[in-house]
Amino acid sequence: MMIGWAMALLDISIVNISIPELQDEMSTDIATVTWVINAYNIVFAVLLVSMGRLADQFGRKRFFVLGLVVFTIGSGLCAAAWSVEWLIAFRVIQGAGAGILAPLGFAITVLVFPPEQRGRGLALIAVVALVSSALGPVIGGTLVEIASWHWIFLINVPFGILGVLLCLRWWPETWDLSAGREVDVRGMLLLGAAVFCLTVALVEANPFGGDLPLWLSLMQAAILLGAAFVWWERRAPNPMITPALIANNQFRSANLGMLLFAAGALGTLLLLSLVFVNLWGYSQLEAAFALAPVPLMGLVVWPFVGRAADRKAPGEIAKPALIVMAVGMLWVSFLPATSDDAWAYVRILPGLLMIGVGMGIGFPSLNVGAMGAVAGPEVGLASGILNTARQLGAAIGVAILVATFGGVLHAHMDWFAEDEIEDIVDDWEIPAPMAGMVTQSTLHDYTGGTDERFEPKPGFDEEIIRQTAGSAREGFAWSFRQGAVLILSVLPLLGALRRTPAQARAEFMARMQAQREAAGAAAAAPADKGDGADGAPRPAPAERPAT
Repeated sequence: MMIGWAMALLDISIVNISIPELQDEMSTDIATVTWVINAYNIVFAVLLVSMGRLADQFGRKRFFVLGLVVFTIGSGLCAAAWSVEWLIAFRVIQGAGAGILAPLGFAITVLVFPPEQRGRGLALIAVVALVSSALGPVIGGTLVEIASWHWIFLINVPFGILGVLLCLRWWPETWDLSAGREVDVRGMLLLGAAVFCLTVALVEANPFGGDLPLWLSLMQAAILLGAAFVWWERRAPNPMITPALIANNQFRSANLGMLLFAAGALGTLLLLSLVFVNLWGYSQLEAAFALAPVPLMGLVVWPFVGRAADRKAPGEIAKPALIVMAVGMLWVSFLPATSDDAWAYVRILPGLLMIGVGMGIGFPSLNVGAMGAVAGPEVGLASGILNTARQLGAAIGVAILVATFGGVLHAHMDWFAEDEIEDIVDDWEIPAPMAGMVTQSTLHDYTGGTDERFEPKPGFDEEIIRQTAGSAREGFAWSFRQGAVLILSVLPLLGALRRTPAQARAEFMARMQAQREAAGAAAAAPADKGDGADGAPRPAPAERPAT
C-alpha cells in the first residue's frame, strides 16, 4: 500500500520541476504545458470518493490492483509521449489509476493493523503521503538534472510492478458485506461533475491571466451540481454517502479540518518554491533542496504521533503542532526581498523547521481523527472522502494564496512603490518606455511569467529591483500570513476529534453485539407476542454484517 500510495502522491508534485524542460523540448507555451499537471490533479480528485465506495462494494484488493496497473501503464505511456498533447492524455490515464488506488490507503491501513495499533499505522501512512508530496520536487529535479524528464515517469514502472506482485501475494480480499451491489450511478456522476467543475474553476482562479467568465460559469455549475448531489443522496435507495457518515460529527469536523489544513499547508509549500525560484532566483534544483527541511522534519517528528495516536485524542495531538506551524509561517513572512548570500535562507530556516513540525504532526493527527470516527464497512468510502478533502483543500489554498500574492503585489506597487519608482526615473533621467520595460521585466520574474530571468545592470536597474522586489516580498509575506490564518482556523474543529481508531472499533463491535442480542431476543419471543395483526409471525430485524 505504501508503494502505491507514495507513487500516486509523488506524481502530484514531481512534474512541477520539469515544466521548463517540457516546455522547451516539446516547443509549447506555459499555458499548455501546465495542463500536464492540471489533467492529473483533476482526474485524481474526481474519482476519489466514487472509487472508494465501489471498492467497499466490490473488493478493495481488486480495485487497488486495477488502480496500480492503470497507473503503471499510464506512467510508461507518459515516459514515451512524443508530444505535449499526448503527454496530457497519458497523464489523464495515470491520474485515473491514482484516483482508483489512493482512496484505499487509509482503508487498508485500518483493516491490516490490529485495533490497538491502528493509530500508529494511520500516522505512518500519512507521513508517507506528506514526505512523498514534499520530496516530489527534489526527486524530480535530481532526475531531470542527471537524466531527462522521461525518467520522472519511467521510474514508476518497476515500483508499480513490485506493488502489484506484493498485493497479489499478501493481501486478502475485503469488502462491505452490508453495502449490496447496487451502484449509485447518479450520485457518482453528480459528485464527480461537481468536483470537476470546482477543481477546473480553481485552476482558472488566477489573478495573472485567468478566464473570469469561465471561472464564474464553473463555480455556478459546481454549486448547482453539489446541491443536486445532496438532494439526490437524501432520496437515493442506495446512497453513495451513507446517512450515518453524514451524521458523524467527528468525521465531518476532521474532513473540514483537513480541507483547511491542506489549503494552508500545501498552498504554503507552493509559495515557498515560488519565493526560492521567482523572488530569490534559485535554480529549480536549489529550490527543491531548500524545501527539504520541511519533509525531513516531518520524518523526525512522526514517531511522536505514532506512539501517541493510539492513546491520546487526535485533536489534542494536533493542537500544539498547528500553533507551531502557524508561528513558522509568520516567521517566514518576514523574509528578505532579495537573497544576496546564504544569510537570507538562514533567516527563514527556523520557520521552515516549524512548518515541518506542524505538517509532520498535524497531517497524521487529522487522518487519525477522521479514520478514528469510522469502523467496519465504511472505511473505503471514508478514506475516499478524506483524500478528496485534502485534494480540494490544496487547490483552494493555491487559489487563495496566489490571489492574495497578486492582490498585495499590485496594491503595494500602486500605493507605495509607484512614487519611489518615478523619483528614481527622474533622478537617472531614463526614458519612460525603458523604465517601464525594466519594471515589467522584474515583475514578470517574480510572478513566473518569463523563461529567462532579467539580468540587471548596476545603477538604475538595481534601484528599480529594490522597489519591485519589495512589492513582491510584501505579496509573499501576506500570503504566508493568510496561510497561517487557514491553519489556525482548524483549531476550533479539533475539540470534536476525540475518538482513537481503537475506540471507534470497540464502539462498533459493541453496537454490532447489541444488534445481534436484539435480533436473538426478538427471535426467541413467544409466538403470540411476535405475531402481527394477521396472525403471521413478524420477521426478526435483518442484521447488517460487518466487514
